[in-house]
Amino acid sequence: MKKVVILALLMVSTFSFAQETKKESKWVIGAGVNFIDNTSSGSNEYLNYSNWNATLGFSKLSLQYFYNTNLSVSSEFTINKLGKDVDQNEKAIDANLSYFGFDLNARYNVAGLMKLPSKFAVEPILGLGNAWTSGNPNQSLNTGISLGYQINETYGVRLQTLGKFAAEKNTVGNNMIQHSLELYFKL
Repeated sequence: MKKVVILALLMVSTFSFAQETKKESKWVIGAGVNFIDNTSSGSNEYLNYSNWNATLGFSKLSLQYFYNTNLSVSSEFTINKLGKDVDQNEKAIDANLSYFGFDLNARYNVAGLMKLPSKFAVEPILGLGNAWTSGNPNQSLNTGISLGYQINETYGVRLQTLGKFAAEKNTVGNNMIQHSLELYFKL
């Protein structure tokens, strides 16, 4: 856990002191909601919404730095809950649990390669995460995709799906799919 936090701090400090070559803002901040599907591949019920977990209102905050036009790094903080009697890795848990997650992800916008207009962003994601389920830590390897649309020069909307794969198989809250919807704006 300490290694992930130290790596995150080093990457954020490196990017924050990098010299900007363009006048366009390289920083993007986002806020939105997230949904956790911790069903497990054993049940093959990835879109069974009755197993999704969500909190009411704001539950995700992100900060993204563009290294160049396509390559960026983002840090994401999410809060959620894992509900009692909802399937968690093929078992129902017996109590409501809190969930806090911090992820550090690299993104690469491939919309230009797909010949999409510049208002669109299609970003494959790869990164590392750390989550705490009722205080129990869990590290993960993250992979996913983000779809974005720039509404105007300042604001945009992003839909993201992130798979989080942990080494520890028996910890509640590991090997999950986390979906999010957020509004973002350039600083």
